[in-house]
Amino acid sequence: MTKTTFVNCNLFVGTEDEVKENAWFTVDDATGKITEVGQGEVKAADKTVDLDGQYVMSGLINAHTHIGMDPYAKRAYPETETSTTVAALENLRSGLQGGVTYLRSCAVGFDVDIKLKRERAQHPFEGPGIMPCGRAISVIGGHGDARNGENNEFESSWLVNGPDEMRKAVRTQFKLGAENIKLMATGGIMSTTDQVDDTELTFEEIKTAVEEAHSKHMTICAHAQGAQGVHYCVEAGVDSVEHGFYVTDEDIETMKEKGIFLSPTLIAGYQVANLPDDAPDLTLFSIQKMRNALDDFYTHVGRAIKAGVKLALGTDAGTPANPLNQTWKELVELTRAGASNYQALRAAGLGSAELLKIDQEYGSLEVGKYADFLVLKDNPLQDVAAVGQSDKQVYQHGQRKF
Repeated sequence: MTKTTFVNCNLFVGTEDEVKENAWFTVDDATGKITEVGQGEVKAADKTVDLDGQYVMSGLINAHTHIGMDPYAKRAYPETETSTTVAALENLRSGLQGGVTYLRSCAVGFDVDIKLKRERAQHPFEGPGIMPCGRAISVIGGHGDARNGENNEFESSWLVNGPDEMRKAVRTQFKLGAENIKLMATGGIMSTTDQVDDTELTFEEIKTAVEEAHSKHMTICAHAQGAQGVHYCVEAGVDSVEHGFYVTDEDIETMKEKGIFLSPTLIAGYQVANLPDDAPDLTLFSIQKMRNALDDFYTHVGRAIKAGVKLALGTDAGTPANPLNQTWKELVELTRAGASNYQALRAAGLGSAELLKIDQEYGSLEVGKYADFLVLKDNPLQDVAAVGQSDKQVYQHGQRKF
């Protein structure tokens, strides 16, 4: 058994708002896990890597991604399982290079994420660890339906009517290998026949989905933008509200009581709102919807942050002008909404890890956890934009990938 000790770094462990100077940590080369962390004098090691006084932090955990989508394509969704898979593999590799070492998939056509995770055991490929979801669950005519830009022949979403069909959809995704269930509870930006405050899934449907997902030890997240849809999701007990454009103060308090996370994906909204009117990959109707809601989006997310709602970092990666390798930009937008640098960084580490229930092995650089980390020239606790360094070093399980 050999070990590697990384020395001469400023270490942001991720559990406290501080950087440990003159730090070092040791990684078991076989398991990829951290065995010791210290400051000052370094113990003898089989191998030593000098990090030249740079800053070390956990790899980013992106809790809201669409790995099969092309953020610069003229269509929202790839047309075939092959093109979806190719896009996913490209996104996963570039996402890892951008600092994302683990992610939760929040819907992809053809259940490609499930298939890739299964295939990876026999045929490894570069990319973040994956919590797969498979297809999202929506309603006829709702956000995720074929008439809104996705051809259901492409198997982009389940379309359900009533609790029984919802139960079947969740059970089917579980059988296929999903570890997360994604609900489309309200209208959305990219769909072309609804508004963000349209309530699409019923409370009974959402409650059924939550019960089924939790009975099978899966997490369940909900695309929820309008106030009524957010309320249904919070009352039903989802694990995370995605977006939360119009989350109310009442629901913020309930989220705190129940431990429900908010994954705002502010960067997705910001990027869409700043597209030109004639953007080739999105209708003006969709762009205008986002522009109209953008200020409210930041205001309500800011209230949730101030109130102390649990935060996870998600970006909706794959949406227009929003690639996985720019996940770090969400850190900047969270601070614009009112988060401290530490709150934003914690959301990208322990926050997302706790939501995904992987915090015993990921999310901070502590003994017993995987050595997934980034090496940066500047201090991210002083400026979260430091994580955007284009030539940062990226390690996964103690092995340098980029």
